[in-house]
Amino acid sequence: MTDQSHKDPKKPVLHVVPAILTGAAALIASLTAVYVNVRHDREAAAQQQAAPLVAPAAAPAPVPERETPAIDRWRLTVDRIAVEHDGSPGTTDWRFTVEADGEPLFAFQQDELDDTGGRNVAAPKDAAGVLRLEGRTSAKIVVKGWRGRLLGLGGEADATGEGTLTAGGKIGAIRVAAPKPEGGAFVFHLSADDAAATR
Repeated sequence: MTDQSHKDPKKPVLHVVPAILTGAAALIASLTAVYVNVRHDREAAAQQQAAPLVAPAAAPAPVPERETPAIDRWRLTVDRIAVEHDGSPGTTDWRFTVEADGEPLFAFQQDELDDTGGRNVAAPKDAAGVLRLEGRTSAKIVVKGWRGRLLGLGGEADATGEGTLTAGGKIGAIRVAAPKPEGGAFVFHLSADDAAATR
């Protein structure tokens, strides 16, 4: 007679189902990862093989830089006159002309110039004209002055000075003086602006 009491009782099958499901899930996850990696490797290989067959895109043609057009017409303006010597006791009336390369550009009258400190700077009104460079790289600017007489009736100018206007519109201060500074000496500050833009 066999003793049945020492045999292991049979475990129910449902007890091992969770372990089987967990293992199956892990297997599916591993297979999915392998599939994704293999797929990406194949796509990369296919792109590398196809790459030599595709002509490289042509580089876009460089856009030519627009050249800034040279300014040919400048509006030359006397901004202020610093008076070193007005040329006589008290105040003095002066008439000035401005020439560019020997051609008259404009003329103006400046009355009661004074070399007294604090009153020795004048701001002329309507002292401007338009200069055409006409292809030149610069222009010689000459300022002439007559003390207390009408323009053109006094012969040689009492005071003169000259400077240069560059093609870029730069012009420095111009000292306008008589042979003896006490006969009249001034520093002209001029500016040049694009005549087309200042209409």
